[in-house]
Amino acid sequence: MKTILITGINGFLGSNLAKRFSNNYNIIGTEFTKENLFRIKEDNFPIYLSDKNGIEQLFAENKIDIIIHTATFYGRSNEDFTKLFEANLSYPFYLHDIAAKNKVELFVNTDSALERYTSAYSLTKKQFLDWLKFRCNEIKVVNMQLEHFYGPGASQTNFIISMINKLFENESQIDLTKGEQKRDFVYYEDVLDAYELVISYTDILNNSFQHFEIGTGELISIKDLMILLRELTMSKSNLNFGAIPYRENELMESQTDNSNICKLGWQPRTIIREGLLKTIIGIKK
Repeated sequence: MKTILITGINGFLGSNLAKRFSNNYNIIGTEFTKENLFRIKEDNFPIYLSDKNGIEQLFAENKIDIIIHTATFYGRSNEDFTKLFEANLSYPFYLHDIAAKNKVELFVNTDSALERYTSAYSLTKKQFLDWLKFRCNEIKVVNMQLEHFYGPGASQTNFIISMINKLFENESQIDLTKGEQKRDFVYYEDVLDAYELVISYTDILNNSFQHFEIGTGELISIKDLMILLRELTMSKSNLNFGAIPYRENELMESQTDNSNICKLGWQPRTIIREGLLKTIIGIKK
């Protein structure tokens, strides 16, 4: 069995990838801390700290064939830019560096669909992607550019999860932007299918750098999404559209070209209404 290293294994995406791949691969994970492992237990998978010492120990003790990099830091609480730089650029750069020296076969990067200058977060993600392209002759790279993915168990900061919680609580008023932004929301199980497909094609991916955009190809405005969520949750909350201004560099319409992943045989199986219902039921449980 090949060994897959999943960074951010306690995260929503990382933990579900670990469970999906565990029957056919040896799974090892990294995390910035082991103090809050609420999705994954060390009894299930070996977990190393993602600092320099932890990474060196990991490679000294294991032969890694594939890396799936899902660890990320969003900086949603206005943290210092240095923390974003270290988590989203410095750490994965060092990981890639030591992986190249240990002849890892494939580096699968989890990328954001946000434009480069939308935020400091998106800037660090695109800067690391630049380095992956520059060094792809050292390790074969697959870049998975994900649209907004969601599902039961996602972080409380996930937009859909946070809105469902507000609607469940019947907050008297939920302040929102005008809601004209159009987004592509993809259910997490479809995202897992895409990763599984790409990994299965590892040996026949010819190019040293491959880019796949993972989205349904169907856009919904934030306004229509919120109205649908209120209907499905049977909430009495008032949706106050226009109370919050658009952020600077706001992306008004997300553009996804999923043709490359579809050529491999991938198709999203979950329409937005079905995915939202599954998520709502999961939150209730």
